[in-house]
Amino acid sequence: MATSSARPVHEGADSRRGARPSSAGSAPRRRWPRRLPAWAGIGYVAAWAAGLAAWPANLALNATNGQVAAAYRAHPAGAASQYLLSEGVAALLLGVVLAAALISGRDRGRAPLWPAVTAAGAVAVSLAQTVTGMFLIAAATHHDIARAGGLSDLVNRLDGVKMLALAAVAAYLSARGTRDHRPANWLRAIAALAAVTLAVSGVDYVLLASSLAWTVYISGPLLLAWIAATGIWLTRSTPAASGV
Repeated sequence: MATSSARPVHEGADSRRGARPSSAGSAPRRRWPRRLPAWAGIGYVAAWAAGLAAWPANLALNATNGQVAAAYRAHPAGAASQYLLSEGVAALLLGVVLAAALISGRDRGRAPLWPAVTAAGAVAVSLAQTVTGMFLIAAATHHDIARAGGLSDLVNRLDGVKMLALAAVAAYLSARGTRDHRPANWLRAIAALAAVTLAVSGVDYVLLASSLAWTVYISGPLLLAWIAATGIWLTRSTPAASGV
């Protein structure tokens, strides 16, 4: 009886010991989702930097149709690279960071509806800018000056809509958060500053007014800092998988 009763205990210990390597081996595979926000945040900044380096031209909001067409006709490859990187790739990375931030800050297990819809709208607008930019380049290279100017105005207005959407999401994230996963005070301060400056720049771009166009040089860096810092903070504040 003593021998037979000892066997299940011994076998159970062996089974537990045998299960550990399997769980430990799966732990590295569980780490990449936790690190994804940081990678996306850093990648967002890199995509923007690469896009600006590809075509450093910065046309004024009140640029004439001829000036727009000439600029795009002179550097079509650089302009296309900028749209693909700064609007296309950056939009997807932006969506990753904002989704992670909204999910981590949900209230009582419920995802916030209007900030999620607003964030998705900002991503969709950025992708729409990519497509519009390709048509703009095509119009400029085919000497369709009037169409190029009209598409340029559309891109700028879409940029304003995107800024306003991001301002609303930044304001929400700076003010909200669960008790156990509230953003750090310094991150909330960056989000608040980004919200204010993005709102001012957004109105200016929607109206195509040049009086406050310079504010984009403040809102742009703050946006990049906010997204990158949010992604890194989300990764560092999320508990690592135990592998058990």
